[in-house]
Amino acid sequence: MPLNPEDNKNENLANTDFISEKIKQRPINRKKLLRRTVITVSLAVIFGMVACLTFLILQPVFSDKLYPENEPEMISFPEEKPSEELTPEEMFADDNQIAASEALSLEESQKDQIDQAIASYSFDAYDYEKMITSLRKVTTQVEKNIVKVTAISSDSNWFTDSYETKGSTSGLIVADNGTNLYVLVPSASVSDAESIGVTFCDGATATAEISLIDTITGQCVLTVRRTQLAEGTRQTISPAELGSSSAGSLTGSPVIAVGSPIGIQDSIAYGIVTSEKSPMNLVDSCYKLITTDIYGSSDATGVLINLKGQVIGIIDTSHNSTGMSNQICGIGITELKPLIEDLSNARPRPYLGIHGATVPLDMQNTQNLPSGAYISSTEMGSPAMRAGLQSGDIITSFNGYDINTYDHLITRLASCSPDDVISITIMRQAPNEYIELEIEATMSSSTTK
Repeated sequence: MPLNPEDNKNENLANTDFISEKIKQRPINRKKLLRRTVITVSLAVIFGMVACLTFLILQPVFSDKLYPENEPEMISFPEEKPSEELTPEEMFADDNQIAASEALSLEESQKDQIDQAIASYSFDAYDYEKMITSLRKVTTQVEKNIVKVTAISSDSNWFTDSYETKGSTSGLIVADNGTNLYVLVPSASVSDAESIGVTFCDGATATAEISLIDTITGQCVLTVRRTQLAEGTRQTISPAELGSSSAGSLTGSPVIAVGSPIGIQDSIAYGIVTSEKSPMNLVDSCYKLITTDIYGSSDATGVLINLKGQVIGIIDTSHNSTGMSNQICGIGITELKPLIEDLSNARPRPYLGIHGATVPLDMQNTQNLPSGAYISSTEMGSPAMRAGLQSGDIITSFNGYDINTYDHLITRLASCSPDDVISITIMRQAPNEYIELEIEATMSSSTTK
């Protein structure tokens, strides 16, 4: 039977119904999208923080590897040569010296004529002005070595209102190793400061940090980074020239006080040395005091210089006697040089805790005392007291080295380090004679940050 065309069409349509679809747009899940966005942003922030922290930690390491910075040089001063004494052989002149002395006799007679002419010359006010002008030229050069140190700290009054307090003092540039400047200053003016500023002779300023403080002398050294200063300031300033306070006699010599001798910054005073090499009764030391006839402030700071512009003393009036509270005095620079080296290099100094003196030679002969370092007293709670050292003991040996003078003991003591265990041989007076004892002591430190 023939198929109906209409039925055939319907059959074909029925066979194709299974592939007939209607495409719809998938709905957006806003919560899921927001959650993914938050997670992505959070991971990005965390990654950034980790990367930043990693960079901060590793950057100095890579910087040091790629651009290594040279270690700052250690600060040291040339050793002073002891004053030379003539040997018995040198006291006798040979033929050449005799001939030379005869040749000089004529020159000496000419010098006598010149001296007589000078003695007959009448000095006037103009000559005095020239002399003062020449002295002023000496201080002009030294002023490049002097700085103003300002200590800033916070405080509060009864009404709990906070405010800043500032105090200033004079400091001395003692060294420059190409990386840092080192400034010597009294520690009392900066020890409690929250920040320290240094003003140089040309008005430039910089911040400073304490290298080390010596509790015995009350001196400390500040460190100033040279990178804080402009090139012009670096060229202008310079470290001071440290002279000698032990070579020859200073008594009667002209001296200039520079810094704040009258309590005012950049003040100057002239005078003469009235006494020198007076021993200071400071623990574990043999510092000498220089006194002058200069009348100044009891709070004076600065330095004493000779006419060559060399520093011979650091002004410190805290050791003045009652009758000369306003006289300018200073600690001799010769004995201070090793201390300045240690403070600049942040090298802790040992502390034993004794006061003493050298046993005089005449007492050794007349009273049969042994030679050595006589202990006059020990500091309360010091390593010396804990070890059993007493007033009246005489130290004759220190770590195996013979001790003949107190200065010799201080030199040996300076070669030690804090926490060292030292061996000391002493002679202690018994009822009828001196007996020898061996004592061990553990050193501590006389310096702080």
